[in-house]
Amino acid sequence: MPQTKQYGFPKSEHLVGKKNIASLYAKGNKLSESPLLLIYIFTDAAESAKVLFSVPKRHFRHASARNRYKRLLREAYRLNKSIITESLSGRPFGIDMAITVTDTEVPNFVSTERNIIGLLTALAAKIYEKDI
Repeated sequence: MPQTKQYGFPKSEHLVGKKNIASLYAKGNKLSESPLLLIYIFTDAAESAKVLFSVPKRHFRHASARNRYKRLLREAYRLNKSIITESLSGRPFGIDMAITVTDTEVPNFVSTERNIIGLLTALAAKIYEKDI
């Protein structure tokens, strides 16, 4: 695996492509940490973690509010993604995930980061279960 910055979030870690996203939402498993929902699916790409952030228009009508929430989500994930990358190291599989907002609660960074950490910790536990 190529060497990347510890706290970076390069394009190679972004989940893109209609087929990938459609299969994630169709076949993925769900974890919830209100007001966030994490949908994940294991992939054949060894040690890779790709993520998608989604803030629905029905919860935040203004684009500026949706973009702000996505910035908060990306920043919280970027600072805490080591939870997932450490649990995936040495594994023959990878993971695709989508983090979606399910509530109209106006976010702040502290609560968003706490929710992201909770989701990533629960997901790391699922990764360890899959390996056993």
